[in-house]
Amino acid sequence: MAENVKEVKKIKKPKKVKVKKEKVTEEVRPAFETRPDIKKLVLYTIIVPRGQGENILKILKSYKSSAQFIQIGEGTATSVIRDILNIEDTKKDIIYSIVREDTVKDIKQELDVYFIASKRNKGIAYTISLNSIVGVKMYKFLTQTVRG
Repeated sequence: MAENVKEVKKIKKPKKVKVKKEKVTEEVRPAFETRPDIKKLVLYTIIVPRGQGENILKILKSYKSSAQFIQIGEGTATSVIRDILNIEDTKKDIIYSIVREDTVKDIKQELDVYFIASKRNKGIAYTISLNSIVGVKMYKFLTQTVRG
């Protein structure tokens, strides 16, 4: 009987199986931030009389701005200041757009032409530099470089 017990123990022992590990080679690419085709982004803000926002959006879209927002605003200053600046209507469209920094000069020239075209076309525009964007996909979306 003792011999039978030893045989059972031998059968229950698991066999060691050797697993071959394959080396996974990854393609080494430069960090996204160091690529030469990465351009800085700015927030372009334009304030125009109510109703002119759609015209400004057309200009921004022609420069591949993927994110534009119109906000309705009202009020500028006291009536004395409005009289000095010759501002009749206090209702405004405020347009926010994220554009590449290298297109700012061209957009400004196009806005200058728009504002000169008619005395009714008035407005103010300014840019704010953006220091960072969260995520490569967000940057690609904002600069219209997403490949799908």
